[in-house]
Amino acid sequence: MRWHGALITLLLFCGTAAVGTLAIAQTGEGVAPEVSDTGQEYTPQEMYDLGMQFHSGEGVLQNFASAGEWFGRAAQQGHVAAQNRWGQYLFTGYGGTADPATGLLWLKAAAQAGDPDHVFDYASALETAPEALGDMSQAAQMYARAAEKGHLEAMVSLGVLFQNGTGVPKDLARAKQFYELAVSENHPRAQNNLGLLYVRGEGVTQDYVRAAELFAAASEQGLKVAKTNLGVMYENGFGVPLDEARAAELYREGAGQTGSTASSGSADPFYDPRLSQPDTSEAGLKLLQESSNLGDPISQFQLGWLLLIQSDRTPAAQIQAATHMRSAAEAGLAPAMINLAGLYARGEGVPQDYVLAQMWMIRAVRFGHTGDPGLAEFLASHMTVEQVSEAQKRAQ
Repeated sequence: MRWHGALITLLLFCGTAAVGTLAIAQTGEGVAPEVSDTGQEYTPQEMYDLGMQFHSGEGVLQNFASAGEWFGRAAQQGHVAAQNRWGQYLFTGYGGTADPATGLLWLKAAAQAGDPDHVFDYASALETAPEALGDMSQAAQMYARAAEKGHLEAMVSLGVLFQNGTGVPKDLARAKQFYELAVSENHPRAQNNLGLLYVRGEGVTQDYVRAAELFAAASEQGLKVAKTNLGVMYENGFGVPLDEARAAELYREGAGQTGSTASSGSADPFYDPRLSQPDTSEAGLKLLQESSNLGDPISQFQLGWLLLIQSDRTPAAQIQAATHMRSAAEAGLAPAMINLAGLYARGEGVPQDYVLAQMWMIRAVRFGHTGDPGLAEFLASHMTVEQVSEAQKRAQ
């Protein structure tokens, strides 16, 4: 038996029209956006809606640069939600322009309107900003303001600050109080963090059974770090029966691996539901190959799919499958695009390339595919903002 290091770590989560020059002026009381483009063709709400459309890829190719242009334009016109989005874009570098200092100013402008979500976003930025820009004391005040309005994430984040004595005096009783408020609403991060207090006996009487219950509740909601923590409990028999097999299973789930399904996409290749199943008789396969050689994208897709569903496919078969899928994808077949995206993400039949994987996934969604949530999550956790922006440019 061993004490797993993960248990010690506390989880902190914490085409477009021309756009005028974006400027922002600081005043003694905060920030005052300046309007530098007087010829507006859209209302601020319409600009914001266009930004959200490009942000989500709804009806258009997802493009953070275009989204940022519309958010920035609406923000100058005083649209609070746009100010918040534009601040996030500048703070994180989404859309290709990273300017944390200006991003903080826009986030502050949005927070001053009082929406608890915007107050929380500003607090999170203050907490995670570079040292020269961050302000932990101010972050704590902003979290407290959002928490007073019932914002659960703010309650948990404020609890973390009190637990660690960051920006506020260390106060385990207050940390527990904020965690319990969020736990009463079944908040998974609060459940995990309160569980850690009970494991360590910090501010509470040590109680492994209660800790395991809290980790289990958070695990059921999909919180990966809680799965890992619960695995530690099973591996050591703390508050639960000793069960190393269950512990190993929880560790795999906590790492984003479940059974044979890779976290980089669906275990099975996607097929086009509009098509009948291909004829796999000798004559049928011969006809399929002939049609593929003549450039028929449907035949190319079906040949690639047949190669991908083989349980013992060889590297040569993977290369052939990728070739067929690429030809069908370039002809506009969405299921071929999503399959090709998965191949690039996993490096099967093609060199591993997250940018190309993201590009083909964007195009697949634009051409009507529902997408692959597992692949999307995998790419989001492995790609930089610059890589995502590059993929979006290539998708266009």
